[in-house]
Amino acid sequence: MGSEDAVAWFSLLLLALAAYLPATAVAHDASTFTIIVREQELTAGSPQLMFNDSVWWINVDDREDITHRIVYDSDGDGLYNGTLDWDSGNLSSSCPLDENGTKIDSECEVTYEIPFNGTWGDGIYHYYDLVSDGTILEGNISVVPDSHQAGGVPPENYEYNPDSEEEEETELDSQGETSDQNWLLWVAIASGLASVILLMMLLKSDDDSLREEETSDDSDISVIAEQE
Repeated sequence: MGSEDAVAWFSLLLLALAAYLPATAVAHDASTFTIIVREQELTAGSPQLMFNDSVWWINVDDREDITHRIVYDSDGDGLYNGTLDWDSGNLSSSCPLDENGTKIDSECEVTYEIPFNGTWGDGIYHYYDLVSDGTILEGNISVVPDSHQAGGVPPENYEYNPDSEEEEETELDSQGETSDQNWLLWVAIASGLASVILLMMLLKSDDDSLREEETSDDSDISVIAEQE
């Protein structure tokens, strides 16, 4: 194999090693799950989600003067006003608009959304739909942890702190930077090894060529001596 072939083969080997080096892990992409609020039921009212997903309730019960209220009582005090409680307020089936398309009643809402991305973690959330006619509907939301996220349902005395969330994000960014640095280190090591091997092969190739030239010269001298 010539030196040019050796260079080509080792270049391909280096590219293959770089392709299989470990890359930074990517977390689950967030998605939104819709629950349809109807007259007597919550359609798909008990979904299973992953951490970072959200739930979006939309009221389609168009009975006159009927509203729905989505609540979750995290601390069990029956008030739905705790840090981790849910309270959608009264959801209507539609909100009247003026000629400019703006809601006449700014507090009128048709939808309600809860994200499970930090304030609420993985676990099971048993919630209620309090209908204005006295009917109570129930549902369960199961949130499983992302493979790249550790944690559980926050304790009852937990208080949401945006600063702590920023610290967690900074820590994750730092871990990502470390992974990238490790990846670059592996590439550098592989490149260095390939360079050393190539240099050794080129030196060996030059040495072999020199020996062939010396052997050829010796042969020529022998032939001349015999002729004399």
